[in-house]
Amino acid sequence: ELYVAAGLAAAARVLKEYNPGIAKDSLSAAEDLYQKAIGRAKKVDNKTFAAAELYLSTRKTNYLADITALKTAIIADVAETAWPLGRVMNAIEDKVFVAELNAAVEQYQINVRERAATESPYGVPYTPNIWGAGWTIQEFGVHQYFFAKSWPQYTTKDAYLSALNFVLGVHPGSNTQSFASGVGARSATVAYGNNRADWSYIPGGVISGTALIRPDLPELKTWPFFWQQTEYVMGGGETNYMFLVLAVDAAKKSAK
Repeated sequence: ELYVAAGLAAAARVLKEYNPGIAKDSLSAAEDLYQKAIGRAKKVDNKTFAAAELYLSTRKTNYLADITALKTAIIADVAETAWPLGRVMNAIEDKVFVAELNAAVEQYQINVRERAATESPYGVPYTPNIWGAGWTIQEFGVHQYFFAKSWPQYTTKDAYLSALNFVLGVHPGSNTQSFASGVGARSATVAYGNNRADWSYIPGGVISGTALIRPDLPELKTWPFFWQQTEYVMGGGETNYMFLVLAVDAAKKSAK
């Protein structure tokens, strides 16, 4: 519910000029969801995400107060909780919390670079699993974009650039095709998608990708029913991929 509230709050800002009526309804629904869910929510990352987006859309300081009240839990898990907070940190009055968060983000980014350099040759932290890691790495890349945007003094663009490269073919296994169907010289055009069509694909759909078959064999078969390798999802796997493409394109343009 809080994850949805965050999305509705962000959508309200996007739709404000285009369709004020829907924007108003979206924000109203977001605030209502937040009120009803925040007291029983357990995931700190969803709490911070929703509170940050609602503050950006309303400028109501109660959302900042809710973030500050979570400061111990936020600092304990900055990898998951801090990425949406960069855009609201200037408005938080608890400067001790801000300083502690900055220090925690700096240390986290040092760890990210160390893991990216030692865990794999692909430029991203990567622990092979029985399920393809493509979606996880894309989500990591999206989060790293926000870290780089908000804390450029501690981060680089390498993490989210490498996350996109991983999805497009710089990944383990003898099958190094792109996980995005129809994107790249070789891509996953046999996949388990929403259309459930055997030996078919959805252009732009993104599979989970190369899986680890025990004891240590990376595998990506051309076969539509290994859903831990070739399944499509619309949220996350697809949306994070599109976001990364736009983020990398913007980074390349700004470097010119």
